[in-house]
Amino acid sequence: MNKLLSTVAIAALALIGSTGAQAGTFSPSFSDYAFPGSQYTVDSGANAYYSANYGITVSNAYLYKDSRDTFDGVGIANGTVAEIGTTQAGRIDFIDTTNFVTIDYLSILPTVYSAFSSGGTLLGTFSAPGDNSTGTFTLTGGSEYISYLTFTSTGGYGTVSGLTYDYDGTTGGGNTDLTPPVPEPETYTLMLLGLGFIGVAVRRRTQA
Repeated sequence: MNKLLSTVAIAALALIGSTGAQAGTFSPSFSDYAFPGSQYTVDSGANAYYSANYGITVSNAYLYKDSRDTFDGVGIANGTVAEIGTTQAGRIDFIDTTNFVTIDYLSILPTVYSAFSSGGTLLGTFSAPGDNSTGTFTLTGGSEYISYLTFTSTGGYGTVSGLTYDYDGTTGGGNTDLTPPVPEPETYTLMLLGLGFIGVAVRRRTQA
């Protein structure tokens, strides 16, 4: 009886646990991608790496190595290497949407960071002051998911040193597991049946 009780209890807990899966919190490192020199415009090869490993793509930005970056010294700056000094907007697209983005930044000149939904609705914004400031802030999507992020300033002087966001490791187009899935009717039946067996077993044992 004890063995049966244990087996049923474990099965019931497994079923309950399977109904509450959540996407993981993920923090990639731009230093993982090897690039020559101190500045390297993000190209198709880099994006293939980011897409496969991070679930993101980057446009109008370049990789940098800079000692003023107090995080790990590597990140992405807005614009291409050839566009340093002109107003530019770098962009990061999340292949799977996320309900928040935490950003580590090095702001050499004032920079505006903005998060958007897939339909282009502005969901949140943050302005970094410049003067080589570094810091961390979080943008949230509220009732919507964040689809992409922009960072705008004089080209090369607004950066993203690091990111943290929801990513489940599978680029299916949207983090559908952010919201716990509703169990199928047969799952409910199995859960209730398992709990019923537990109740009967406990009642019989207490009456014995």
